[in-house]
Amino acid sequence: MATEQQTHSVTADSLIGGSPIENEIPTYRAISKLAVAGLACGFFSVFSFAGSSFYILSVLALVLGILAKRSINRMPDALTGAGIANAGIAMGLVFGLVSGTVTSVQTFILKREASKFATKYIDVIKAPSLGDVLWYNLHPVQRKDRTTAQMVQEYDSAKTRERMSIEQKMGPVLRLRSRLAQSSEQKIRFVQIEDVGVDEGRSMDINYYALALYEITGPPSKEFPDETQFALVVLKGQNIKKKYEWWADDVAFPYKRKSFVPVSKPVDDGHGHAD
Repeated sequence: MATEQQTHSVTADSLIGGSPIENEIPTYRAISKLAVAGLACGFFSVFSFAGSSFYILSVLALVLGILAKRSINRMPDALTGAGIANAGIAMGLVFGLVSGTVTSVQTFILKREASKFATKYIDVIKAPSLGDVLWYNLHPVQRKDRTTAQMVQEYDSAKTRERMSIEQKMGPVLRLRSRLAQSSEQKIRFVQIEDVGVDEGRSMDINYYALALYEITGPPSKEFPDETQFALVVLKGQNIKKKYEWWADDVAFPYKRKSFVPVSKPVDDGHGHAD
């Protein structure tokens, strides 16, 4: 009878539901806010392809994701979201590295192509005829059906006000040509491309800019008392049929190195007027 009674007791306990520990309600764990913030930064870091200023989002995605994982590891009973943190870290790395690589390659190509034109432009500056300078000052679409001789003819036949406007714009390059024309001892050499990038003008086309630095050396004179001077040519370019076409948009002479400040202005659409 005792054995039978004990068996009935065990069976009753098992029907009640087992040990008290097994019946405890699972502890609630909150999703880490750092993990969520890191995921958001990782998602929006895709805009790194649009501009380098968005790289900060990639960095934030990494930092927030790492901090979130540390918090989750320290408080596993209170926090969750390691998968979300990992996703944010992954997106930050992928978008940041890929966009950075693309930007680096594009910058290298732009510098290489701009350097080629900048070296060629030395012959334009030294050319006896002003027509070469006027021709290379035009957008590729504008100069396509014109010759340097036509440019000189248009300049010579321009009205007084139009001619003064041209000379005012061309003032720095005319002064540079004046120094080089003083003697054969005046030398000009291309030094480097100070900066390149996408021109943020109002044109519908993608334009690029490059700042070409030149060094001018030679015997000083009353008009040019410094033996060494620098000039900066602001180049603009477009990728037309997989070929970069450049033009000289502006010239600064004399120029102090690394002192160029871009001036926002309408971009010529290539048809003789700005949009």
